[in-house]
Amino acid sequence: MNESSSFNECCSYVTALMQEKAQPEVEQRRPAITISRQTGARGRSIGRKIQDALRDKSLQDPIPWTCFDEDLVEKVLEDHDLPSNLAKFMPEDSVSEIDSTINEILGRHPSLWTLFEQTVESMVHLCHMGHCILVGRGGNKVAEGLSNVTRVRFVGTLPQRIKQMVSIHGISSKEAKHFIKAEDHARQRYMKNHFDSDVEDPLEYDLVINTDHYSDEAVAQIVLSAVVGKQAE
Repeated sequence: MNESSSFNECCSYVTALMQEKAQPEVEQRRPAITISRQTGARGRSIGRKIQDALRDKSLQDPIPWTCFDEDLVEKVLEDHDLPSNLAKFMPEDSVSEIDSTINEILGRHPSLWTLFEQTVESMVHLCHMGHCILVGRGGNKVAEGLSNVTRVRFVGTLPQRIKQMVSIHGISSKEAKHFIKAEDHARQRYMKNHFDSDVEDPLEYDLVINTDHYSDEAVAQIVLSAVVGKQAE
């Protein structure tokens, strides 16, 4: 799935939400999912499989299941009427406070804290609306306490994750190992700095899956079962 079609899906989701607001409010919220993942544990591809499977199961629902990964940043900027060039200041890591302060003084973008607050606000809104899959950015903490949200994490052994990165990106094993280490540390910093949370703590999730020995389709089915089970509580 290319970036253009992915963004178009997100736009369709938002349009459907706007139409839904005109309808009487229902008592039970639609389910939603957050995905946390180790680098190379196939979070993005599995998220898309989950989206496709859930769409097939809810063809009549006016709100289509939609996966927000890199598109989440664009959604936040759109929600808060911010310029698209701010995306570079919103990685799943900590932007240099010095760079942020200089740019804020020059009026180039809001403070890092403001961008973070706006990200959380958009994520909470999506979780309340339901039928969304939020990948990364502390979704498990944002959705903490929301009974309609199933919080999952994908992990894998380092050799398997290196193999995945080599296959997808065509890089060497050494480059893949370096990239995985840097990305995982960035996500750990993001969770620690913004939520004072340990991203590796299994108790922060409803479901933790080692993706080493399961296909994307198999993992998607496990997650779907967990979503159904949580709805039945």
